[in-house]
Amino acid sequence: MLNSNLRFALRLTASLLVSLALNTAHSQTPSTTPTTEQIIQSLEKSGALDRAIDRGIARYRQKQMDAAQAKQQKEEAQKAAMAKNARPVDAKTDFIYGKPDAVISIIEYSDFECPFCKQFGEIPNKVVDSMPDQVNLVWRNFPLSFHDPMATQEAIAAVCAGQQGGNAAFFKYTDAIFQNTRSNGQGMPSPKGVDPLVALAKEQGLSTEKFDVCMRSESVAKQVAADLQDGLNSGISGTPGVILINHKTGTFNVLAGAVPEDVLKQEVKNLLNAKK
Repeated sequence: MLNSNLRFALRLTASLLVSLALNTAHSQTPSTTPTTEQIIQSLEKSGALDRAIDRGIARYRQKQMDAAQAKQQKEEAQKAAMAKNARPVDAKTDFIYGKPDAVISIIEYSDFECPFCKQFGEIPNKVVDSMPDQVNLVWRNFPLSFHDPMATQEAIAAVCAGQQGGNAAFFKYTDAIFQNTRSNGQGMPSPKGVDPLVALAKEQGLSTEKFDVCMRSESVAKQVAADLQDGLNSGISGTPGVILINHKTGTFNVLAGAVPEDVLKQEVKNLLNAKK
């Protein structure tokens, strides 16, 4: 449709230009100058008009592509600049999968009720497992408002699991949430009226008494809110949002969406080889 409209516009323009040229010529040699229609028919018959129109379309499309590429490059530069606002990775406050002092960190901002986060699931963990001395996964909660209250409640529950059992308990609990949630704010099925988040904690051997107290903790709620604000400050607008950082060079990369494992792994490798 675009090419048809553009072709029509170019043909009309060409006709007008020919007409203008002929009007000028008529004023000089009216007896020998061919008519507008004759010239256009001649150009059409020879294919010259179509070739000119095709060149015009190609130039128009190239300009569109160049503009789109420039816009994309500008947006990527803006995202990279904002990514530097991410708070420094800290083993004392962050939940980390893998070697805490790895050169590369995959900082994932995630929402337990996001189906794309569920799809992304174990992909970062698999990348860490395949490059254990080079990369780790840093989890930060980013519960989206339209998935609340379940998204925030699940984020708080995961933090509570981590506070009891450390990184291993945290990631075990997060995996179980993703496996059981119905996503899109629906949460996990509730067994016989029991809070499914507490039931999951019990199933995983955590103290339900401590867990229940933690779930109502204002400090934990603030911790989840701080993760969310950190993501916003860093340019995260959707989930899963991923920021890659090379701690040695200080270089960043930003990924959006549930990218495949091979893509994430290649981006990690690119950052490992990146110079400051």
